[in-house]
Amino acid sequence: MTDRVRRAFVPESPSPGSRVSLDPDEAHHVARVLRLRVRDELAVFDGRGGEWDARVDEVSRDRVSLVVGGPRSGDPEPSLRVTLFQSFVRPERVEWVLQKGTEIGVASFRLVPAERSDAPAPSPSRFDRYRRILLEASKQSGRRRIPDIDLGAFESPPEGVTAIVLDAAPDAAPLGGVLSGVSTLSVWIGIGPEGGFTDDELAACAALGWRRASLGPRTLRTETAGAVAAAIVLHLRGDLGAASGRP
Repeated sequence: MTDRVRRAFVPESPSPGSRVSLDPDEAHHVARVLRLRVRDELAVFDGRGGEWDARVDEVSRDRVSLVVGGPRSGDPEPSLRVTLFQSFVRPERVEWVLQKGTEIGVASFRLVPAERSDAPAPSPSRFDRYRRILLEASKQSGRRRIPDIDLGAFESPPEGVTAIVLDAAPDAAPLGGVLSGVSTLSVWIGIGPEGGFTDDELAACAALGWRRASLGPRTLRTETAGAVAAAIVLHLRGDLGAASGRP
């Protein structure tokens, strides 16, 4: 785990020694939630992999400015890039997937339609909320890269990508077994809505080069399945408590 440090987001990568002003949301977080004062220390990150030490230089009613120090060492990001292809489900479930997936280490989210989806494609305002959730979860969990999110559809995985669609059928191979011995740079995981994918959808995924996998005999909710699958994949690749991974 990364060390517990108070953090703020800055959209532009700062230079050591520079002075930056936080946007209103981040200023409120630093001044009203974290209750930091002048000369208190924290870290700032740009959401693209950079993080720096910083010190509060000014706190006023509607403004917080910081003096930026040197870059912070270490890298909390997983070496394996995991993308969740989450079927359209109700917004509160998507929010849970985004928050927990970010904490676990998911690199990107793609929201896709499915025959049994119980919700439409998210609106632009809903997408703004989703991006804010990704930012807050990244800040809380120590991530330096904010995961991507977009709308899409299932497609053929390019070279170096292993694509897995979750299937609760008894003949689906266990997820760990599907990944055993597979060398890959990235893993895509397809998550169905409540009720799962239809047989036609699973056949279409197979035709595109996706492999079916199971999470076991118990039925998981759609939002739980994505988090569990991502955790298994990252653990198998040396992250999330694996003996060969980072502490």
